[in-house]
Amino acid sequence: MTLRDRYEAAVRGLAEHVAALRRDGLPPEAIARAAHAERRRLAIHYKDLTPEPYRSRIAARTTRVYGNPEGPSIAFLRAQGKTWEAIIAGAMRPGPPVGLAPEDG
Repeated sequence: MTLRDRYEAAVRGLAEHVAALRRDGLPPEAIARAAHAERRRLAIHYKDLTPEPYRSRIAARTTRVYGNPEGPSIAFLRAQGKTWEAIIAGAMRPGPPVGLAPEDG
């Protein structure tokens, strides 16, 4: 299993955490904030494991798109019009692979 495969599995695994938070009766905002925080933690962890030059390409693309090498903040997503439910869904969905070719970065 590649590093990317492990990352994607971890991101999709957030669905179990989200389901537990829903069962516990948390409101959508609290679930979105928790899922977003865990997704960012996973992204940072896997970016740290990514070898160069891919890591730099990913960071450049992420900064270009979100203004932050760690990915979008809650404030950024809300400013884009994302609902709490959309933020939850996005946290559980891996983005496209980036950095495999120089033009990706």
